[in-house]
Amino acid sequence: MYVRSLLALSLALLLASAPAHAEKLKGFYTGSGGLSAEVHRTVMVQCAEDGTVIVQQNWDSGSSQVWHAHWTQQGKKVTITFDPKTGSAQVAPLVVNIKHGALVAETWDAAAMGPLGPPALAPFGGKNVLKHSVAGCVSLANNDPSLRDCVQWETRAPIN
Repeated sequence: MYVRSLLALSLALLLASAPAHAEKLKGFYTGSGGLSAEVHRTVMVQCAEDGTVIVQQNWDSGSSQVWHAHWTQQGKKVTITFDPKTGSAQVAPLVVNIKHGALVAETWDAAAMGPLGPPALAPFGGKNVLKHSVAGCVSLANNDPSLRDCVQWETRAPIN
């Protein structure tokens, strides 16, 4: 009886200390949200195999931001560290958790991404594989066909 209890306790401790199974990071995520039309925006994120990432935030008011960054993943937590931009304040890292396949913000730079943070970002597209690199992307919403590894998608374009 004692040996069985000791084995059960050992197994429980082993399972509790095992790292959480990491969900696989997809290539492209998107989400939109805001409490009113003035603060509504669409956020798009494309992660590449080499650890580069491009984050684009398009506000319905017409302004948009594009950040180049790098991502790292530990279990279900992904940290996006923004590259410095000349003439702009450094954006604090965006930390997201993968929950049911979506990226859900844990911490963010409120000045850059709003006080409520980015909306939950769901995987976008069918196969949605990681591209090699997005370091050369200018934006995710462009019409330049030479940018093979960049997503050609415009949130403000009418759908036919």
